[in-house]
Amino acid sequence: MSYDIYYSTGGGSLVMGGSDVWVNYWLQNIAPKLKRPSKLLIHRAPNSIVEFDSPIEVVWQNEPEVFKKVLGEAERIHILHGYYHPKKEIMDNLDKIYSNILHVTVEKSLRAGVYLGLKKLKHFAANISYEKEILKASKNNIWIGVDDTTYHKDNDIIDIPNFYEFKRKKDVVMNDRVGFLARMETRKAPHFINDIDSCMLTDISDVQWWRDNLEFQWNKTKVFQFQYKNLQKFLERDDWGISHSAHVYEPFGYSIFEAIDYGKLPILAADWLFGKLEYPFRAANKQEFENTHSQICKLSEKERQYWLLKLRAYLSRYDNKDEWINKYLEIYNS
Repeated sequence: MSYDIYYSTGGGSLVMGGSDVWVNYWLQNIAPKLKRPSKLLIHRAPNSIVEFDSPIEVVWQNEPEVFKKVLGEAERIHILHGYYHPKKEIMDNLDKIYSNILHVTVEKSLRAGVYLGLKKLKHFAANISYEKEILKASKNNIWIGVDDTTYHKDNDIIDIPNFYEFKRKKDVVMNDRVGFLARMETRKAPHFINDIDSCMLTDISDVQWWRDNLEFQWNKTKVFQFQYKNLQKFLERDDWGISHSAHVYEPFGYSIFEAIDYGKLPILAADWLFGKLEYPFRAANKQEFENTHSQICKLSEKERQYWLLKLRAYLSRYDNKDEWINKYLEIYNS
């Protein structure tokens, strides 16, 4: 029997970033409606604490021969979230790639250090030529972001932005402390809050990398070890009211939407929805971030609430789960 493969590096309780959240939304909303026989391949070895609820069969990397055989016998391969550097299992099956989800533009991400003037780059392993090779091989390349990529000029890109459902809709939190909830990649610009009263929900070992390699100390920052199950608790805290959302080359940014939903007024990147979304509190570098933070600190509760509601109203256009589901099913069930 012919079948389709859906390929991922995470999901379930393996949530380390937005792409894994996306895979979980896919599992909950799209996988049950697939019409073609399908298997989910997770290119990672499971451990004893992994919780994974999938409506379709799951094959893990720790069964290498089975993993290879299942890929080799598939009719089509759909990359839900793949590695950003070459993997033999994918390279051996390039002709079968039917769809490929672009969660980030590696070409831009690897330039983040230069953009920010940092001497070292904190980034996952990535290869620009591999990204381009997958783009060329895939019959359907799908971009999840709110703005165009550099690849839109030379490739056929299907735009299906991520969705976010505003459910909490909390009033603005009147607190000047800054919160940061993201991985410590260079493009997330965590150093913007160095020397600012702040808190972080991230990987503590990555914070140490920045301290050792780039000499930022975050002496005014309280750091909480990231666990996805604690994300809501962090968002519900009322001891921070401004979100560091000035991430460079941010495709979508679940954390931006979440912060706004929980009443945190964000400082956005200079380029995020620029020209589409009127919003004055933006920053492209550390000095601009500090200046913008000072401006927000002077705002009254009424002024902060005005901008929070304006943001929420504009971003509600991405509260479109049904449309998101149907667009993917048109591709997968074709």
